[in-house]
Amino acid sequence: MRISKLHAAALAALSTLAMASAFAAQPLLPAGHGDQVPARLVSLPAPTGAIERQPVAFSWKLDPALALAQPAPYMAESREYWLTVEGTELQRGVALPMTASGALVRVSPARGATPLRASDFAVSSQGRRVTVDRSADAAALRQAGMDASAGTQVLRLGAGSGAGQATLRAANANGRYVVHVFEPNSALVMFARADRDHALAGQQMRVAIGATSAGRATGLRSSALLVAPDGSSQKVAVRTAAGGGQEAVFKLPTAAHQGGGLWELQVFSIVGGTPRDARTAFAVAQPTARFAGNFALDSSHLRVSLPVQAASPGRYEARGTLYATAPDRSLRAVSEAHAAAWMNAGNGTLVLEFERAHLPAGYGAPYELRQLELNDQGRMAPLESRARAARF
Repeated sequence: MRISKLHAAALAALSTLAMASAFAAQPLLPAGHGDQVPARLVSLPAPTGAIERQPVAFSWKLDPALALAQPAPYMAESREYWLTVEGTELQRGVALPMTASGALVRVSPARGATPLRASDFAVSSQGRRVTVDRSADAAALRQAGMDASAGTQVLRLGAGSGAGQATLRAANANGRYVVHVFEPNSALVMFARADRDHALAGQQMRVAIGATSAGRATGLRSSALLVAPDGSSQKVAVRTAAGGGQEAVFKLPTAAHQGGGLWELQVFSIVGGTPRDARTAFAVAQPTARFAGNFALDSSHLRVSLPVQAASPGRYEARGTLYATAPDRSLRAVSEAHAAAWMNAGNGTLVLEFERAHLPAGYGAPYELRQLELNDQGRMAPLESRARAARF
């Protein structure tokens, strides 16, 4: 049967309409709590070094029986504290609050201070002599793989140590020293956890702070210091948290320098009269690019095109996980895809190419794109992350 030219034209128009529908732009899902989405972009020079310029895209099949979970941000736990003391204080005796026996006391001289030997120290508690079970100098610590400055001594307290206030003395101390007390057997633990492991310059962060004694929550008083990789610092306010404990809520500087190490929030607490210090680290990046906020789908090949707005030249990478509907109507992870390409400042596109061959028998629509990320590979910076990005 012959098809008229008019009929053929109509079929072509329908085909074009179907293709346009397949690639029609759709908005990404609204960002959820915990997602990281740049609110602004900055222009930086192109990253230096040998950076791959060729685009790449690949995917692999996932086992839908295995549940995927994002790791929680690192929680710092502390049974330790630091003091900076003068030699005259060590001569008179420095008070060291303790909660358990067997503490490790590390004394490190600052520049120009007199190095001390283990035999130079005397430790007492409530008027009784405390023995030193073992000691290690800087050479022994370095041999064990630890970074130790010249003149450092570590003392492990033995008989006579325990809960209460110990006193550390060194008659020939001269200069400034850092004293580090670590109580491995203590039931008093302070913790600090940032709400994310990485953030963007100018964003707000929250660090939860709390303490437990023998596993039960206990009160504490804290202060905090935000420390940049270059060593500069600024005080951060700490307040009582609604759910108990305390929290530090602060805004990262918009001019935060990218690269060169991690940022830290150093927390100094007093828990029932005993000091506890902790530090939690996180990466801070400048927002050089972001997803444009929409996507286009080639449903026949399960290709998801993601427009990218780049304010700085660089190599950008998208990665995401495809969830498909199982026969029991639950959503299961079936495929992971990554794509990367060099982009100049302006608009670009990254395409996640999932494969229909990755779909197990009986799996199909509706689909969800989850764990969507945009990374600046040349600057090693996570820029955007969305737990649930699209549904189609």
